[in-house]
Amino acid sequence: MKRQSYPVTNIGSVSLLMTFIVLCLAIFATLSLSGALSEYHYSQKIAQHNQEYYEASNEATQLLREIDRILHAAYANGSGSFYTASEELLTGLGGISMDFSLEQPTIAYEVSINDTQALKVILTLNRPDQTASGYYKISTWQEIPSTTWEGDDSLNLMNYQ
Repeated sequence: MKRQSYPVTNIGSVSLLMTFIVLCLAIFATLSLSGALSEYHYSQKIAQHNQEYYEASNEATQLLREIDRILHAAYANGSGSFYTASEELLTGLGGISMDFSLEQPTIAYEVSINDTQALKVILTLNRPDQTASGYYKISTWQEIPSTTWEGDDSLNLMNYQ
């Protein structure tokens, strides 16, 4: 009796290769989904920060417009010193700090962006004979931390009792 011979095919290696390819595709899909999700959350944080910054910038610009109006009134008044009149009129405006003891006086204020940051604005007043270019120069318009950072640099490697 003659034995039947079957064609030699290696079904095991093909199945193993297909399983490996499907596994690789599933891992890459999971990694790309994870990366896309983290990018989405990061872009949401950036969008929130930008919205908060521009809202604070609008508030700072409105306060700057009020300061500009007061400085214009002090310059147009013409009675006495421009700096003295400016200081008197700006005293009624809350939320600003002034230093008129310098050669070029400064006006500073901060607008809160969020719990941890603020927008700091410092204006340097021009001399009364140089008001053709404006009553002030914006020296600083920057984000600053509104809380102090307290780093913990202690290392308790071994505790001896």
